[in-house]
Amino acid sequence: MRPRAQPALLLLLFVRAVVPQARPPLAPSVTVTRHMSSATTTLRCRALHFYPPNITMQWLKDRQPLEAKDVELRTMLPNGDGTYQARVALTVPYGEEQRFTCWVEHPGLDQPIAATWEPSLSSSLVIGIASGITVCVLTIFFGILYQIFKKRQASRGALGDYVLAECQ
Repeated sequence: MRPRAQPALLLLLFVRAVVPQARPPLAPSVTVTRHMSSATTTLRCRALHFYPPNITMQWLKDRQPLEAKDVELRTMLPNGDGTYQARVALTVPYGEEQRFTCWVEHPGLDQPIAATWEPSLSSSLVIGIASGITVCVLTIFFGILYQIFKKRQASRGALGDYVLAECQ
């Protein structure tokens, strides 16, 4: 490298490191999860992989904004890829989770996102369905094996009635 090119390269690297690059906004993906302890139920709203970092997240109860004192402090963290993630939590009475909505506004969104907690299938129901399917598959498998075995036995029995002739 020529001696004159080295300062220009250093200047270019410095500018890239210091001056923020213009980047299009990235919309967040938003999820609401429920966390239960013995005494409380907490709803957590997470917004992931968004840019720029300016985001508005708030909880609504029956479509009405909650006061800031009712909501746990919002946390914002940078990701290693230049995007951000944020979280806001709320303690709610057990059984009333469906009344709460996480409202998210961000420059990368055409319109705000309203996310609610969706109850998932219970683990015992999932295990029951998987067990039922397994039993059906095994029944069909052993039924096919039984039919094959039965046909082989019948064909062996038919060969037993014949005597091979001797060749002269």
